[in-house]
Amino acid sequence: MDDEETFTVGTPNSTLIEDNFNVDSYLEVYLGPKNLPYESLIPMTAIYILILLTGVFGNVTTCVVIITNQYMHTATNYYLFNLAIADMTTLVVGKSY
Repeated sequence: MDDEETFTVGTPNSTLIEDNFNVDSYLEVYLGPKNLPYESLIPMTAIYILILLTGVFGNVTTCVVIITNQYMHTATNYYLFNLAIADMTTLVVGKSY
C-alpha cells in the first residue's frame, strides 16, 4: 500500500470529508500507537502473566479434583470439567486485542 493515499473519513454528523492522510498517521489515529511505552507495557505484561498462571492453576486443580473423586462424576461436574478445559484453552491460545 502506498504511504500517501486519500481516505474518506466519516465525521460524527455522518457527512463525508476527504483528508489527505499518511497511512501511518491514519492507523495511529484509529488504532493507537504501534508500540506502548515501557511504563505501561511492563505492568500490563505482569498482570497478564498473573492472570495466566492463576487461571491455569485453578482450572487444572478443578480438573484434577473432578477426575480423582469418584463421587464427583456427575453430569454437572462433567460440564464444569469441560468449561475448565475450554477456559484453559482460551488462556493459553487466546489473544488480546
